[in-house]
Amino acid sequence: MSNLENSTASGFAALKRDDPAAARRHFEQAVSQDGGNAIAWYGLAFSLRLIGADEDEGAALDRALRINANYLEALIAKGDWHMRRQSTRSADDFYRAALDVAKQAGTLPPFWRAEVDRIRRAIEEAGASYQAHFQAAIAGADLGAPGTERVSQAIDLLLGKRRLYLQQPTHFYFPGLPQKEFYERDEFPWVAALEAQTSIIRNELEAVLADGMGIGPYIRELPDRASTPGNTLGLTNDPGWSAFHLIQNGKEVPENASRCPHTMAAIRNVPLCGIKGQSPSALFSILRPGVHIPPHHGFTNARLFCHLPLIVPPNCGTLRVGNESRPWAEGRLMVFDDTIEHQAFNSSSRLRVVLLFDIWRPELTAKERELVDMLLTSLVDFGRSAQPA
Repeated sequence: MSNLENSTASGFAALKRDDPAAARRHFEQAVSQDGGNAIAWYGLAFSLRLIGADEDEGAALDRALRINANYLEALIAKGDWHMRRQSTRSADDFYRAALDVAKQAGTLPPFWRAEVDRIRRAIEEAGASYQAHFQAAIAGADLGAPGTERVSQAIDLLLGKRRLYLQQPTHFYFPGLPQKEFYERDEFPWVAALEAQTSIIRNELEAVLADGMGIGPYIRELPDRASTPGNTLGLTNDPGWSAFHLIQNGKEVPENASRCPHTMAAIRNVPLCGIKGQSPSALFSILRPGVHIPPHHGFTNARLFCHLPLIVPPNCGTLRVGNESRPWAEGRLMVFDDTIEHQAFNSSSRLRVVLLFDIWRPELTAKERELVDMLLTSLVDFGRSAQPA
């Protein structure tokens, strides 16, 4: 055993004898050996704490963490050191780092599990104190006034009341677009005309539902695509989420479109997205009772998804996009960014059906739309050209 190891072992033995002065001497001898190691510096810090050498304890913990930034015991001790000095924000930082290390470590001995629980409670208490302090500081601000919505959202993120959800398209990201979960109906001049057609579109839907022809699972098993849960949401060939396609992968489905002439006429007056071989899509999306569509992300943020609710039973559930959940209401369009994590529920005992279609993102110029179409079409063409003859 080396001198460093001998001195370190002697230091911990002295701590067990409740002799912090002797422990300090042994640990000081240990850290004098080639700079010591993280364990020796932590042991020295522990003994310094017991004898009340506060400043020296903090310096020793810094040395331990400089050698091993993921040293759980030293992270907790440094958090405690800051807490004793009433430096709550610094303590919170070290405690959070300790929680991350503990999470990666997996199973811990009982004592350290209890310590992790203790610092977790300390983090929660610090968060509550900070929230009370912050809310007192802004008590005079009129955050309910028009024009303050984004400030309110920023405050919720700061206080941990909201998560940060960002666009995460599965294939193509267009930079510089707003990170916006839902768009409002009055942002689009064509919405009122479409909503006015709700009854006649619903009539065509009811005829489709009556015979069931052309309705199939929304997600089908494809021979050239891996059927992993990540790709298929665990709903491959599941009729719980079904579709009646009017336009699929950019092409009309003639036998279906011919049955719904009024629906087709209505959506032709909408700025549908146009990407060869991929978009637009327009369909009746049918969610059966009790079905949950798990959280997922869409193909590209160059487009937005739209739901025109046609059949919405009571207590149906909601569409969640990022932090915000909205219920469907028959005849009131919902426009959202499907590249932000979203999920849907039908908690009722009846079908929920919407007319689903995609539109170009309004922030894209005509030239940008043209180039996006060209770019994504080239990817599709490459995939086809790579197929064996």
